[in-house]
This record gives sequence, C-alpha cells and structure tokens, in this order.
Amino acid sequence: MPIKHALLGLLAESDLHGYELKASFDDKVGEFWSLNYGQIYTTLDRLEKEELVVHDRKSQEKRPDRKIFSITPLGREELKKWLTTPVERVRALRDEFFIKLAFMDKTDPGPVLELIERQQALYLRHMNRLTHRKVAQKKEGGGLEALSTELLIDAGLYHAEADIKWLGLCEEKIKAAFGR
Repeated sequence: MPIKHALLGLLAESDLHGYELKASFDDKVGEFWSLNYGQIYTTLDRLEKEELVVHDRKSQEKRPDRKIFSITPLGREELKKWLTTPVERVRALRDEFFIKLAFMDKTDPGPVLELIERQQALYLRHMNRLTHRKVAQKKEGGGLEALSTELLIDAGLYHAEADIKWLGLCEEKIKAAFGR
C-alpha cells in the first residue's frame, strides 16, 4: 500500500496534523504496517507539491505552529482513482526467512529445523494476538470502520496460517533431503 494513498485516505476522513495522521494510521493498520514520522512528513511534502493536499497553520501557545493538512479536490480524485483500480502486481515473496533458508548450512539441518520450529511458534503467537484483537473488536462494534479492520485482521490470520503451512512444508522437505 503506498503511503501516499493511505495518507490521502486518512485526510479524506478528516483534516489532521502529522501526529494525528500517525495515530490514525496505526489505529487502522499498525499491526501490519509500520510507519514513522519521517515517512509521513516527507510524503506530505510530496503530496503538497503534487497539489493533492494543502495545509493551514494553527498557532499553539509556547509551541511552534501546527500544520493541519486537508485533502484537495485533486487529492480526492487521485484517491478515488487509486481505490477503484485493481492491484496488478502480485505480492512479492520477500520473506527474510526464505533468505535464511537459501544460506543455511547444507551439511547440518539441525539449526534450520530449530529455527523453523521457533518461527512457527512466533506465527502462532501472532495469530493468537490477532484473534484476541478480532474478538475484542467484535465486542466493541463499530460498523463499517470496524469491518475494514476486521477484514485486515482476517488477512493477517490467513497469511500467518499460510506461512505456518509453508514452514511445515520446508521442515518436511529438509528432513526428507537429510533422511530424517
């Protein structure tokens, strides 16, 4: 997901300053996507140059002025275009674990098999956290806003489940290759 469009989406909901954008982003997708303030502010600068957002200054007592960002009509047009265009590129398999497998000791499968076991446990803990979050969210309710978060949690659960299955396959094939 391009940060540019995520920020446009947040600003389409409400005018916000940088810290509010970060908090809103984290509320929506923080479990799945990490974003730092530097990325937010450099993206906002670029969005202003592209005339997709504008800002007003709000004075604060004993602090620098705060920039409050708003989406422009051109920004809304860009967001709508992005939202209605299918994602053409299949997600890249850029998994750090795959790189570890590529460089594993080809004479001793023990360490990589231990790593697979620990990685599976990590994914199970992740799935547990997501499941608890999903249950808590259902109790809170929240309409369509909650639905989008629930769908994102579902995607996270499916991906973690697929990763666990893939790790199981890795384990089977490594054991078979080494006659274990």
